[in-house]
Amino acid sequence: MCLGTIAQVVEVHKDGRAVVEDHGKRQLVLEMSVSDDDITVGDWVVVQSGFALERLTEAEAREALRIRESTGGQPT
Repeated sequence: MCLGTIAQVVEVHKDGRAVVEDHGKRQLVLEMSVSDDDITVGDWVVVQSGFALERLTEAEAREALRIRESTGGQPT
């Protein structure tokens, strides 16, 4: 099973794409999968296969990253 990456939005483009950052690594993603309002710089999202799938609150993102780190996953 592949889990999505937790990343923070650092750039938003007008064409439905955004740049997210995960542990210093940046990636261009499509934001069309996020169902609520447009994402903005500073938002946290779950990314998989080049798509921002879901927006997270900062608390949810930090908790998910903490859990992953404690189980040997991504470092925070």
